[in-house]
Amino acid sequence: MRSDYIGTDSAGYPYNRKYPPYKNSLYHGYKNDVEETFFYDFAVQNYSVTFVYKEKRYYLMTNNDYVFESDASLQVELQKFEDGNSALEQFLIDGKRLIDLLGEIIDCEPL
Repeated sequence: MRSDYIGTDSAGYPYNRKYPPYKNSLYHGYKNDVEETFFYDFAVQNYSVTFVYKEKRYYLMTNNDYVFESDASLQVELQKFEDGNSALEQFLIDGKRLIDLLGEIIDCEPL
């Protein structure tokens, strides 16, 4: 798992340097819980995540070496990505990058 985009703020808390928080909020500086889940919990804290887009549930699983899309069993590796930010930028749904779909995602939570 690559971590060169993970920084530490003045209080010692980790943050995503590539997609940094932009203001104080209830969501670690992000504008909503979906952004917080993907930019912080998933990409920085290395939590796996599940979410729903257009009534279909998706699973992005993390381990120490990479991130992968999984089926509902959480065991089958469908696609691999270098890290959380790479998954956000390279995972495509309906030909669109996941990062561009964050505003349309519902029922998003870390696992």
